[in-house]
Amino acid sequence: MMSAVKGYYDGKQIVINEDVKMSIGQEVIITILDMPRKKKKRIDLEKYMGRGKKMFTQDAQDYVKELRDNDRL
Repeated sequence: MMSAVKGYYDGKQIVINEDVKMSIGQEVIITILDMPRKKKKRIDLEKYMGRGKKMFTQDAQDYVKELRDNDRL
């Protein structure tokens, strides 16, 4: 038999919200629903805007490097 139950982690152990009969040594599968996400660094586009007619070569390279550094989770 397989069943899904809801619970939470209290800092020391997993607490199940439902009354489930279990025996010692019974095999369980645990699925973690919410994972803390790493904060993404926000790219400041304003520092690349308003440069006039042409963006300097170094500015463009810095812009592309910053985009690539922040494209992964």
